[in-house]
Amino acid sequence: MNYHDPNTGNDFSVIEPRKSTLAALAFYQFHDDQGSPITWTSGQLEIIDCILNRGSQEGINRVEVIAATQYGKSLAVGAGVAIMASLYPESWAIVAGTTEKARIIMEYVIMLSLNNEILRSQLDPATPLDRIRMKRSADQLVFRRKGSVRVYSADASRVSETSKSLMGFGAANVIEDEAALVPDLLQATVMRMLGGHKDNFLMKIGNPFNRGHFYRSWVGEKYHRIFIDYKRGVAEGRFQEKFIEEMKGEAMFDIFYTCLFPDADQMDMKGWIPLFTENELNRAFVDEDVAFGEGKLGCDVAGGGRNFSVIVHRSYNVAKKVYKMDEPDTMQFTGNVILFKRSLNIKPENIFVDKVGIGKGSFDRLREQLPQIRGVGGADEPTDNRFLNVRAEMYWRCKEWLARGGKLIRDPDWMQLLAIKYKVADSSGRLKMMSKEEMLRDGIDSPDVADALAMTFVSRDQTAYDTQNIEPAGVINERNLDPYDVRP
Repeated sequence: MNYHDPNTGNDFSVIEPRKSTLAALAFYQFHDDQGSPITWTSGQLEIIDCILNRGSQEGINRVEVIAATQYGKSLAVGAGVAIMASLYPESWAIVAGTTEKARIIMEYVIMLSLNNEILRSQLDPATPLDRIRMKRSADQLVFRRKGSVRVYSADASRVSETSKSLMGFGAANVIEDEAALVPDLLQATVMRMLGGHKDNFLMKIGNPFNRGHFYRSWVGEKYHRIFIDYKRGVAEGRFQEKFIEEMKGEAMFDIFYTCLFPDADQMDMKGWIPLFTENELNRAFVDEDVAFGEGKLGCDVAGGGRNFSVIVHRSYNVAKKVYKMDEPDTMQFTGNVILFKRSLNIKPENIFVDKVGIGKGSFDRLREQLPQIRGVGGADEPTDNRFLNVRAEMYWRCKEWLARGGKLIRDPDWMQLLAIKYKVADSSGRLKMMSKEEMLRDGIDSPDVADALAMTFVSRDQTAYDTQNIEPAGVINERNLDPYDVRP
């Protein structure tokens, strides 16, 4: 069966591993922590085959793997690296965006080594087995035959330090995990280090987050490529169709599961991608609508100048800008929030106010009168670990709301949403939005109206079908379905 790569237009067929690879895996008979034998699928076998032979079957010692997230690529890499480091006096460097990410493969190397009697017997006698068995983490693992595995962080703040450490380690074999998030500068160091060894091997693995060196090597001709999208994962039994259908509505499905690089015209030179398109906004515009469901107020506070204080009212189905004023008096803004709360019958816990910088005074004053209001700081911790912070989480919920049919009362200020951009923040795949400070450096004014709308998504909407509502589980509050029911 062939699998189509939308990035290059090529079709990939399953490549059977070499007999020596199958013999090695039969010899080691790996088990997981529960003692169950590990069954390797075809894509995992291709990865292991390239590691055990330090290259493809065509003799190419540069290998790139794009695989759907949670497919099982890290386990396969761990198995291959553990075998090679135990057999030969060679150094293996695992480089990733963060130390935590690099340790994922190391944890698999440790698990497989401790659970396998043959590999365990090959560990260096000085290895603190009890400590490693308890923590399941280490920055370096050494075997009797002087083979070793070591992890390195490619964190942007430590590129210089990591580069020096890598050059000192001098590994002839490198695995780059989430290689798209390894900076080009550190990638250059990796290549220089490999150049110091006549016989060397490099495997890049990960998701197609951006168009840096990971993209260039994928579309080039120097790398052997292994492509494993969700369709192949389903065919191999790694994913269930039901799960994939569920994930299609989640963030970055194309990147994580379709394995598609972002379009070149979507992404700027710094890797930022627009969160909204003009077509999406145009589809959302209406001249009027009847609001239903609980109302929320998003309140963005400004202190004059080119910025505006804004209040946005959003119900379950529609949002409207109800206040925008170049008002340096934040206490007057506080009074306006109270007025809209009363006139629109908004619950205090559904009022969201900027609590950072100039907004702190208004927030503190409002909280004196309405203790249940919510203060919003963009850098606050999110409730969903897919996001770097609250700013990213609330804007992504806004995007999902529009995709589900949310409407915007027609207003040119909604076009501020087109200035909101996102990108992957770290090697864990968490998303972040461009901050106001970064936007200002790029000459973009503060998106006051867009921010006020996004604040209404800090908490999830309580819908008629929400079993966490005051009604017993499974009971529908029919009044929430009737926009004309005005009973208190």
